[in-house]
Amino acid sequence: MGKSVSAVQKSFGGELRRAREAANMTQVDAANELQVVPSTISGYERGARKVDLKTIVKLDQAYGANKTLVRKWHDSQRGAEIDPWFQELSVLESSSLEVRDYQPIVWPGLVQTETYARGLTQDVWPGSSTKSIEELVRSRMKRQELLERDDRPLILIVVEEEVIHRRVGGLSKAQMQAQVQRVVHEVEEGTLRVQVIPQGACRHHGGTGPFRVYTFADRPAHASAEHMTSEARIYDSKMVSHCMTVFGLLQGEALSTAESLELLKEALNE
Repeated sequence: MGKSVSAVQKSFGGELRRAREAANMTQVDAANELQVVPSTISGYERGARKVDLKTIVKLDQAYGANKTLVRKWHDSQRGAEIDPWFQELSVLESSSLEVRDYQPIVWPGLVQTETYARGLTQDVWPGSSTKSIEELVRSRMKRQELLERDDRPLILIVVEEEVIHRRVGGLSKAQMQAQVQRVVHEVEEGTLRVQVIPQGACRHHGGTGPFRVYTFADRPAHASAEHMTSEARIYDSKMVSHCMTVFGLLQGEALSTAESLELLKEALNE
């Protein structure tokens, strides 16, 4: 049985293929640039063969990628430290210009406190070992390094008001308020924008569940829909467009960013 290909390697391999095609080069052309056989380039693009930074610098120059591939290689190395469940998601977030995230049930992973993430993971994976739980929590916290980057994407989050009050993992009132305070801090720091759909909203465009939309500088937008074990990737342009439309409608039903921030602060005083 062949060696399995990680989500990170596969995703980065796709980046290499798209960069080569954008440069109107064949795998043979790329192989000639590196003085290797074409099967080596194929291995890189399928994610079956790891590629080092020296090679990426050469490919970036050959494809005229203006150091885009170098940046994405570094992003992929950070993603390699994350649990496979979150690997591909982390690579998507890191390479995006904009991330739109709708969550009707819980706070999105990018803004979860460690305590909230642990309680939620314990609820979602009952019976899992402490080691497994801690690995998932560590992976979620690792993803949040994205918020510390100067070149982070524009992150737009829409949640239902119930998310603010829904208890998870047996957390205390103080721990739940710490989660809300974390969101307030990120909004006030300008790392992301949050809008809350109030309980009294008369329309419910998010009835199909949580989803995300990612836009990029160098390729068409993608979307993903969350389900029990992972994220289902959506590439079809019509479906991605539909997700964008739904997200816009959700924003229309939500409070403004300023009103949402006030609502969050009110929750801290309850």
